[in-house]
Formats: sequence, C-alpha cells, structure tokens
Amino acid sequence: MTLEDLLTLTRQRIVPLVLGVLTCTLLALGVALVAPVNYTVSAVAYVRVDVSAEGKDDTGTYFTASQLANQKVDAVVPVFTSEAVAQRVVDSLALKTTPAQLARTLTANHENGTLNVTVSASASTVSEAQKIADEVVNQAGVELKRLEGDGSPVDVVLMSSASLSNPVRSPSIAKYPAIGFAVGLVLSYAWVVVRELSDKRIRSVADVSEIIHGPVLGAVPTSDSILNGRGLQAVDVSAEEEFRKLRTNLRHVQVSAGKRVFVVCSPARREGRSTVAINLARVMALSGQRVVLVEGDLREPILGEVFALPPQRPGLAHLLIGAATLDQVMVSTSVRGLQVIPAGAAPSNPSELLGSARMSDLLTYLASDYVVIVDSPPVLEFTDGVVMAEHAGGVLLVAGVGRTAQDQLRRAAQAIKQGGGTIIGAVLNDEQRVLTISPLLDNWHGISDVCMAVPTIVGREGAGRRLELPLTADEEERLTASADHLREVARGLGY
Repeated sequence: MTLEDLLTLTRQRIVPLVLGVLTCTLLALGVALVAPVNYTVSAVAYVRVDVSAEGKDDTGTYFTASQLANQKVDAVVPVFTSEAVAQRVVDSLALKTTPAQLARTLTANHENGTLNVTVSASASTVSEAQKIADEVVNQAGVELKRLEGDGSPVDVVLMSSASLSNPVRSPSIAKYPAIGFAVGLVLSYAWVVVRELSDKRIRSVADVSEIIHGPVLGAVPTSDSILNGRGLQAVDVSAEEEFRKLRTNLRHVQVSAGKRVFVVCSPARREGRSTVAINLARVMALSGQRVVLVEGDLREPILGEVFALPPQRPGLAHLLIGAATLDQVMVSTSVRGLQVIPAGAAPSNPSELLGSARMSDLLTYLASDYVVIVDSPPVLEFTDGVVMAEHAGGVLLVAGVGRTAQDQLRRAAQAIKQGGGTIIGAVLNDEQRVLTISPLLDNWHGISDVCMAVPTIVGREGAGRRLELPLTADEEERLTASADHLREVARGLGY
C-alpha cells in the first residue's frame, strides 16, 4: 500500500479512525482516573568521608577523602534500596507494609561526577512518600555504619529533603491519554488497513474492468427516486448526466449480430440494475430513439408500480404463453418514444418462458423498430438473465460499489459467457464522487443551519462529507454574507 493509498483510505475511513483514536484516548484517561494513585518524590543524599587533619588545612588529606568517597558512592547505592534499610524505615514510620514490598517501591541513582545519590520513594499520598524518602536516606546512613563498623569514615547525610512541590503522579493524567492516543492511532489504522485488504467488494472502475475484461461504460450515483414510486420525471439531477454518458457510450459498442437488444442484469439483488435499466431507457427515448423497456424479472416485477399500471393488466408472461397480443401488453409512458412491457402475472416456469423461441422471436421483432432494454433478474439467483442474454445483442452487467463482491461479479460474468451471452460492458452503480449540491450545512467554514451549494462527496448513502475549500478572508466574508442573506429570505418565507 502506497502513501497515496493510505491518504485515500484516511479520507474514506476518517470517521472510524477518529472514533477509534478517541475511544482509546478516553479509555486511557479513564484508567488514569480510576486506577490506584501513587505519588513519587525524591530526596538527595550526600556521601562524605570524615578526615582528621590535626587542626591544619591538609589539601592532600581532603583530596584523599574525596577520592575515597568517589570510590565508595557506587558501592553504597544498593544499600538505599535494600530490605535491611526498608525494614528500618517500616519500623521507624510504623508503615503497614512489608520490607520487601517497600523495597520494590524505592530507587536510588548516583549522579555522575558528584557524591550525590537521588533516592525516590512512592506512596499513596505525597506527604507519606516524602517521609519515606527522607527516612530511607537517614536509615541508609545507619545501615552503612552497621555494615562497615562504627569506625568507618564514610557517612550518608540528607542533602535535600523530598519536596512536596514536585511530586510525580502515577498513573499520569497527561501521559496516559497521550499513550492512548498513540495506541488508538496505530490500532485504528491497522484495523482499517486489514479490513481494506480483506474486503473483496467492488470499490472502483478498475476492479470491475479487471474482472469482466471489458470496459466500464458508466459510473453512476444511486438514484432511488424511481424505485420509490415518484415517477420518471423525478430522477436525481446528479445522476442525469451520467446516464447520458452511458447512452453515448452504448452507441459506440459493437453488439452481437447487430441486435439492438440490451439485457441489464446484476450478480445479486439491490445492486441498482432496475434503476439503471429504467433511466437508460428514459434518456435514450429523450434523445429521439424509439425505446421499449421489457420487464424480464417475472418473479419480482416493479414496473407496474413505477408506471402505476393496473394490477391485473396483461404483460410479458401472458404474451409468451399466447394469452395476449403485443398491442395488449405494450404500454406508452409519459416520456415520448418510451414504451414498456410489464411482467404481468407471475408464471410457474419463468426460466422456460424467457429462454423459449417465442421470447427470442419477440426480441428480434422488437429490435427491428426499437432499441430494446431488458430488465433482468439477478444472475446468481436465477438462470433467467443467462437464457435471455443468449438472445440479446449485448449484456450490461451492473455492480454496486461497496455491495457487490468481486467473486460474485466474476461468477456472474462467467455464467453469462458460458450461456452464450456477450458482455459489452459494465455499469458501476453508486461510485462516490464530488458533486455540487445544496445540503444543510453544519459548521462548514463556520456556517450552519442553512442550505448552500457546496462540493460534497455523494455515494450510496447520499450526501456525505462536505469538502473544505481554501478561501481568502474576503471570500470567507462574502460567503458568510450570502449565508446570512439566505437565512433572511427563509425567515421572510416563514421558515
């Protein structure tokens, strides 16, 4: 994974990344707040050697004493943290702990180039830690005399008492959240990278093209307006241009035997193939072509609802069994040049009907006067799409971004090819892209509670993140003024 891939992944997964980091940071802070608290303070001991100069200043004698002290200081450091000293401190301060436990809380370090030893002690309160640190120094001097004899010239004195002003808290309120932040950042990125690498769903045009070994003729955002029953004129404006591009691309592809019959199918359900089929038929008709939309999904038809047709109206199934004529099943729509053949009553043998010679003859006949768009059932669930593909000029395979698995698309393509169909290209449904729309803003450049046209990432879930723009101070001012004006207009209209 390259740095560019990582940056792209960061933009795509910014929400789980932020949530992961925030969660770990808050957990670390919680641990720091609820965990038993210890305070560590330090006292400084001085190691000295008593000398006798018989009333005279003897520089050599003091030099010899200093050298001896330098040699001794490293040797006496372990005495400060010994259990013997700890026992003396426990007895002296009447502490409710064992010498071994106390010894584990003590540290002693020699400061290089000096005769000083820094002694640190930890306790549940600052004052107790101070008393222990100071007492350790005092008792270390006593223990050293015991070890070396009363005649030893080496002595340990308290040079600097443990300070109450600079205790070290453990766990640290500042340190733990910082560690939590770092751990959260690493774990969050590890999670999104592993998930991305293990995620075998379709994510881009390149994924689709590589699998089907053919071109991607369109990459359109999802438009649920038709499927929600709002009619042909309610298609999302953001998708309109993409369907026009798909229409244009279809004019330049070679179809089998010159048939102007296009089967639109998908590997599984809810991948947008009906939306693509309906909108493609619509924009073709708007360009002046005569188009007939055939509902090849006899099991779960939707065109009757979309076009508000009577429930008992005859359709494709009736036509194929000879119970109705073509004139009886073909329905004109509000779009000039667009006609529809709905599914009709659900038959018991849809695959046999759709793969019959009568269906082949129907498609051939329609193709002589119309561009035929067939809305097919999911390829991996039913064989209907495969058997119709054999009679078509070409197949448009629809894949849903973030929904269609790569293996599903691969198996669907193989099934169509093995059934004699020709995949002329694919349509990528719901590709996230930057579109200028007017969402309700929430702190976009400081602007909230107003709808304005801003660049927005649009995908399957609708409008997503608003993109921040590099604006000058003057542009920021004019943008804010526009927002204020819009609010005044809205208030004037009673909103």
